[in-house]
Amino acid sequence: MLGLKFTHFIISIFISAISIAQTIPSSLDTCYRYSSIEEAKLNPENVRILLIPKEKLTKIPKAIFLFKNLAYLDLSKNRLKELPAEIGSLTKLEVLILDKNNIIALPDELGKLKELKKVYLGKNELTYFPLVLLELTKLEKLILNQNTISTIPYAIQDLKELNYLDLWENDITSLPESMKNLTKLKELDVRITPLSPTEKEKINKLLPNTNIHYSNSCNCGY
Repeated sequence: MLGLKFTHFIISIFISAISIAQTIPSSLDTCYRYSSIEEAKLNPENVRILLIPKEKLTKIPKAIFLFKNLAYLDLSKNRLKELPAEIGSLTKLEVLILDKNNIIALPDELGKLKELKKVYLGKNELTYFPLVLLELTKLEKLILNQNTISTIPYAIQDLKELNYLDLWENDITSLPESMKNLTKLKELDVRITPLSPTEKEKINKLLPNTNIHYSNSCNCGY
């Protein structure tokens, strides 16, 4: 039994490592991955990747804003409800992972992060689409699954570089006509959303070249 538990532990670490590797841009492959703020503080100018998930954080440690060259920040699986205005100082950030927190809104200062390409906000407490995200014109991947968002703004068309949009398990009943202008969108996940058959047909016409994921007819979400 002990051997089986150890095997499961090793497998979970391996899967976690693969998951992290898939989110890190190739340009950062050779960068050291800091998993301790104290260690990172010893070389603040060299910190490009910082991984601090599962630390029960209720606030982002101010020390993080010392890392002006930070490009990849993982704060997933904490207890964050909001981000401070100082987040706007991390102007070289390309990937921001905030999955599985308690975030209800995003600060306007997030719009200063013009290099952001991937934002992960799955399984938070967002009740509306954060409009500040529309200012991130280099955004390629946006994860908003498992929130209670009901409306997608018409101005989502401003995210011209968007190629992956995850809206899985939200309260969305329709998508705006402007979605047709997201010509680079390769994948859209709208499983477990209350979209009617008529709305699904409309979406298919708006996005003929996009791989769209709907719930199975059993409504089981797989």
